[in-house]
Amino acid sequence: MVTKADYGKREVEASRSVLVELIHLLGEFKDSIVLVGGSVPPLLYREIAKDYVGTLDVDLALNHLTIDDETYQTIRNALLKRGYKEGKQPFIFYREVPTEYGNPVIVEVNLLSGEYGGTGKSHRTQKVQDVHARKARGCDLAFENFVTVEVEADLPDGGRDRVICKVAAVVPFIVMKGMALADRMKEKDAWDLYYCLTHHPSGIEKLIEEFQLHIDHKLVQEALRKISEKFASPEHIGPRHVADFESVTDMEEREALQRDVFERVDRLLRELGIR
Repeated sequence: MVTKADYGKREVEASRSVLVELIHLLGEFKDSIVLVGGSVPPLLYREIAKDYVGTLDVDLALNHLTIDDETYQTIRNALLKRGYKEGKQPFIFYREVPTEYGNPVIVEVNLLSGEYGGTGKSHRTQKVQDVHARKARGCDLAFENFVTVEVEADLPDGGRDRVICKVAAVVPFIVMKGMALADRMKEKDAWDLYYCLTHHPSGIEKLIEEFQLHIDHKLVQEALRKISEKFASPEHIGPRHVADFESVTDMEEREALQRDVFERVDRLLRELGIR
């Protein structure tokens, strides 16, 4: 089981460092790249970013429909030249980040893509130049609904840098988390959802309004139904995973937290007509 305690400051900072390097390194493709995954919430909610635990990896969504094969250099070559190592899976790369004290931090980079267009349903990846990006359910929404932000950090090899990148808006972020909840056992997926419900700058009412703009989309409805299954009661796996991630062991406190998680998700779903 993974908890907040596993998200050390050194590892989280290394992940942000790699994120900035990647956006700079792949600048030629920046219009076709959207940041998804755990890097998103603190960039959407900057005023309260300190309340977010961070992330240990970097998830980049590559739009296979708009990335041209005829470029100065390919994505794979750009990564390899900078010292990234290919993983056993074709959509995973690793970057070693030196640290001032102790061993270097290894940051995992996941290349993701939308499902529609390109390869058929039997394929789990999309070919993007000379890399294979893993299809992620709901990822297509991120290419349609994003915000543009500035990110600043120290680079892995030294020197501070600032980049501008596209970041998935809150609706596709939650949609992708909902899809992930159904496909894997990762406590932070449920916690990320709870974080968005409790930390939206304009409150849950505004979040509901944002969802209402996209509620007719089949991917949105599918994700919300999957969220509904995992948060069907305070005792279901969604609320339990939030409490697990928070490492809450006191039974009374744990019961109260799981109840709060359930009630917030339940309100969202009821307002959107899912329940």
